[in-house]
Amino acid sequence: MKHGFLILTHFPPERIYTQVKRLQSPDHYFFIHFDKKLHLNEDDHFYKQLAATNNVTILKNRTDVKWAGFSMLPPILDLIREGLKHTDIGYFHLLSAECLHVKSIKYIHDFFNKNNGKEYIHYMLMTKERQKHAFTYRRIDKYHLYDYYNYKSKETKDVIIRGIDSILRKLQRGLKLIGIHRRYSSEFPTLYGGPTWWSLTYNVCRYIIDYVDKNPAFYERFKNTQSSDEILIHTLVMNSPYRENVINNNLRYSYFERGAPHPNPLTMEYLPELSKENILFARKFTPASKELLDYLDKNVY
Repeated sequence: MKHGFLILTHFPPERIYTQVKRLQSPDHYFFIHFDKKLHLNEDDHFYKQLAATNNVTILKNRTDVKWAGFSMLPPILDLIREGLKHTDIGYFHLLSAECLHVKSIKYIHDFFNKNNGKEYIHYMLMTKERQKHAFTYRRIDKYHLYDYYNYKSKETKDVIIRGIDSILRKLQRGLKLIGIHRRYSSEFPTLYGGPTWWSLTYNVCRYIIDYVDKNPAFYERFKNTQSSDEILIHTLVMNSPYRENVINNNLRYSYFERGAPHPNPLTMEYLPELSKENILFARKFTPASKELLDYLDKNVY
C-alpha cells in the first residue's frame, strides 16, 4: 500500500527535508505546502534537494495562512487534490512541519495494512449549547476576522484589526441574545469538529473534494468562521457513506495545557504516551525535543 503525506509548513526547506528524510520510503509520496509568508529561495540547497526528489511534490499555489482563519483550509484541499492524482495511494496523512512519526515505518505500514479501509479522525458532534470543549456553534454563528490580521503581530494594522475583531465578536454575542446571529442552513450536513490532523483513505479524500466542488455554497459558508479546518472535513467525513468505517482516533498525540492555543513541545517525559500502540504520529517537535528525537532516531526510526 502507498501512503501520501500532506505537509503544511511555515518553516524553511531544511526543516522539511529532515522530516521527509526520516519518513522516506519507496511506498511514500510527499506533498508540501510552504506558507506564503515564508521567503522561499528556490536556490536554497534543501529546497533543490526536495524539488529533485521523485516522490516529492511542492505546491506552486501558496497561501498566507492565518491562525484560526479560513485560510488554513484551501491549502489542505489543494494538498488533497494533488495527492489524488496518484490513484495508487491507500492513505493520506495530514501533518504539520512540527509533526513526526513515533513508530517505525514498518509498524505504520503493518498497522494500515491490518486496518485497511478504516478512517482515522478525532471528531465530536458540534452543539448549539455551551460545552467544556470548544466545538460548539460559537465558532460559526459569528463573523470572525482572523484572516485579516496576524494574531502575534504588534504592527499597527494587525493591532487595530485585532481590536475590531474583538469588538465585533462582543457585539455579535449581544445581538444573539435577541435572536440575531449568523445562520447555518438546515440543508447543510450536520456539523462535526475536531483536531485538524488525520489519516484518511483515498476514497474518503476523493469524496471530500467531490462534495466541495459540487456544493460551493457549503464551502463558502465556512469563510470568516473560527478554525474551519477543524470543522469542514470532519463534517463531510461524518456525513459521508464511509462514516461506519470511522474510528474516533486520529492516531496522534499532543498535549495542551489548559486554555493554551498550542500544544506543549514534546520531550522525553512524554515517551510513555508516545509508546502506546495506537499513537503513530505526534506534535509538536521543537528544538526542545532534541533528546527525544535522538532517542527516536536510535531506537525507532
